[in-house]
Amino acid sequence: MTDRPDFRELVGDLPDEERARLERVHDLLIAAGPPPELPPALVEPDLDPREENVSFLPRRRAGFVLGIAAVVGVAAFLGGFLAGRQKEPFAEVFKVPMQGTAQAANASATIEVGKADAAGNWPLKVVLRGLKPLPKGQYYEMFLTKGADKRAATCGTFRVIQSGDSVRLNAPYNFRSFDGWVVTREVPGSGKHPVLLTTKSV
Repeated sequence: MTDRPDFRELVGDLPDEERARLERVHDLLIAAGPPPELPPALVEPDLDPREENVSFLPRRRAGFVLGIAAVVGVAAFLGGFLAGRQKEPFAEVFKVPMQGTAQAANASATIEVGKADAAGNWPLKVVLRGLKPLPKGQYYEMFLTKGADKRAATCGTFRVIQSGDSVRLNAPYNFRSFDGWVVTREVPGSGKHPVLLTTKSV
């Protein structure tokens, strides 16, 4: 026996076109899982019984529509939050230029280092130029180095869509323990870490 609600019980009798459209949305909601619990005020709205001219959806369809509205609202909130975070002002303390290696001669970048927080996390904003989008499964990774560009501590992984993209990374380290930065191209399972960008110092 399944807990999945029967679609026809939810919507009742509808024209074929409307039923097909709602059924596609219904399948997406089932795949996404239940929405966050609604406040009691939304589940049982305090309606004035004197408003006799207002018509409402049947109870089952009203619950279905409220579920759709909740999912759409959460998606809009998350999208707005992420877009807003990308546009947040970044308080730069100092910056470090990066140059492309022979494997990415036309690439460059600028590491903008923000003020460390009380725990010792240095926020980083890396503005990238000339790095190409990678195939699925591959990614870039930035490291602090120690001695002859040897990777010593990771600052995070990222991908790019186009030249000029910027990414937010983090360095919870004492910079005095390192002598530079590199960006590598990572292909899981290859065992290789080609260096595409490098710096002359921290």
